[in-house]
Amino acid sequence: MKRWSRGRLLPSTDKNGLTMYRFKLQSVLDHRQLLEDNIKKELAEIRQQVIESKHELELMKKKEMNTISELSQKQAEGLSSDGVVAYQVYLMNLSQRMVDQEKKISDFQKQSAAKQEALREAMKKRQILEKLKEQGLERYHQDLLKKERGFIDEIAINQFVRATLIHHGDEE
Repeated sequence: MKRWSRGRLLPSTDKNGLTMYRFKLQSVLDHRQLLEDNIKKELAEIRQQVIESKHELELMKKKEMNTISELSQKQAEGLSSDGVVAYQVYLMNLSQRMVDQEKKISDFQKQSAAKQEALREAMKKRQILEKLKEQGLERYHQDLLKKERGFIDEIAINQFVRATLIHHGDEE
C-alpha cells in the first residue's frame, strides 16, 4: 500500500512490512511497450495488405493469360475485328490495372520497411528502460542482502556480547 508523507510518495510495502522495489520509470516503460505493440499491429496490417495485393495481382495475371488464350482460340475460329479490338482494349486495361497493382504493392512494401525501422527504434527505447529496471532491481536486491548481512551481524554481535557477559558474570 502506498502512503503519502509531506507530499511525497513513499515506497510500497508488502505484508511483512518490507519495502518492495518500484521502478520510477514504470509508466514510461508501459507507454513505450504500448507504442511498440501498436507499431507491431500496424506492421502486421501492412504485411497483410501486401499479401492480399500480391494475391490480387496473381489473379489479374491468370486472368490475362486466360484472356490471351481465349483470344487466340476465338481468332482461330474466326473472330471479327471488332471482337479482337474489344479483347485488345480489355487486355490493355487489365495491363494498366496490373501496373497500378504493382505500384500499390511497392508502396505497401515501402510502408512496411518504414514500420520495421520504427519498430526497431521502439524496441531499442523499451529495451533501454528494461535494462535500467533490471539494474535498479539488482541494486535493490544488493541493498537487501547488505541490510540482511548487517542484521545477521548485529544478532551475532549481540549473542557474543550476551555470552561474554554471562561468562564474565560467572567468573565474579
